[in-house]
Amino acid sequence: MPKDLSPAEHETLEQWLAAVRAALDVPDTELPLDAVLGLTGRVAHRTVRPAVPPTAYLLGYHVARAVAAGEEEHDALRRALRTVGDLVPAARRTPEEN
Repeated sequence: MPKDLSPAEHETLEQWLAAVRAALDVPDTELPLDAVLGLTGRVAHRTVRPAVPPTAYLLGYHVARAVAAGEEEHDALRRALRTVGDLVPAARRTPEEN
């Protein structure tokens, strides 16, 4: 879990994720939340904030396709996080560079 969350935020996050999993009928598998939040945080701060939701969607889509093709979920996610992480600029671009 992210280290900078208060106990109340941690509880809210856990409840939210449980509700989303239940609503979408997603099994309670291990979620590398620190890695996902770390990547999405870098995307938000080094590209543009609106890039985060579609990036997360595309990560999930890629992992689902890889799993359907026979790859282990944790391997597919680790590879996707690394691949997308390599795309994130080292520093935020100026509006002229975007």
